[in-house]
Amino acid sequence: MTKKLPTFAIIYFVIGLIFAILYAFFYHWPSLSFFSPGFYAVVLTWPIQLPGFISDFQYYGWAGKVLL
Repeated sequence: MTKKLPTFAIIYFVIGLIFAILYAFFYHWPSLSFFSPGFYAVVLTWPIQLPGFISDFQYYGWAGKVLL
């Protein structure tokens, strides 16, 4: 049990970091935003951010233009 919690925390943080980088690129955040508290808020709350990100991605795509 004691080894599973740190492993879970590391996996959660790495997935959150990858998600936050994609999130920042998609929403065109400036380069210095990677040092902002908002970036780390996305890293830590990525499961809550995921439905909205998927919805926006399906609607706008990578180009940021409406696909429909």
